[in-house]
Amino acid sequence: MKNRPIYKIIEQDLRIAILEGRLKQGDMIPSETELCAKYDVARMTVRQAINNLLVDGYIYRHKGRGTFVTFNKKEIKKQDSSSFLSFTNEMKLLDSPVSTTLLNIQKTTADEMIARRLQIHVGDNIYYVERLRSSDNIPLAYERLYLPYNMYGVLDEKVFNGSFYRFVQEDLGWRIRNCEYALEARGVPKKVAELLHQQEGEPALYLNSVTYLENGRAFVYTRYYFHGEHFRFKDNYTRKNGSNDHDF
Repeated sequence: MKNRPIYKIIEQDLRIAILEGRLKQGDMIPSETELCAKYDVARMTVRQAINNLLVDGYIYRHKGRGTFVTFNKKEIKKQDSSSFLSFTNEMKLLDSPVSTTLLNIQKTTADEMIARRLQIHVGDNIYYVERLRSSDNIPLAYERLYLPYNMYGVLDEKVFNGSFYRFVQEDLGWRIRNCEYALEARGVPKKVAELLHQQEGEPALYLNSVTYLENGRAFVYTRYYFHGEHFRFKDNYTRKNGSNDHDF
């Protein structure tokens, strides 16, 4: 912890201020100049911290006005708690098969937000996975998964080349209870724009979800950016008694 990069410290300080409500939804965060002076660092260091918060959805930029807090937006809650977000089912609406490109998989530690979502402690080990989902060589979605390490142990990369939820249900024998998710429109940050072949700041569908087992344990937290031109949602899934649908 003593050798943490300063941009990580700035990022964490801002994130905690948002989570604790000292910076509320709609508030403007301190300017780059103010943060440079406060932490006695170069502008590039501050920008790295801010860009990470942009990608993770804590803040957004308004050209000519500043950077503002987006956390704690109002969510539309589904009445049917047994409904799931099924990426594979949505892709069945397309004429072409979906391909998955594994961009990154690593063991890291949970920050405050991830710990809350996964019901673990800050600093606990997690898997962090990045994937790109495409059809006919057209990128449709950029996906990040966060998994509690102590629930899985060692995972092979092959697990993430197809349906992760199929692996959970068939290979691990776990039963999924429900998925809670929030969907909103959001401008894509630079990294995501490059992956989805969009311009930085163009609108996309942003979704974050937590999926639970029958015992109430959260086993995956997922963040998606969906290409707005190529993707739409159509959700009418209800688990039948005794069913074990694998198409996730």
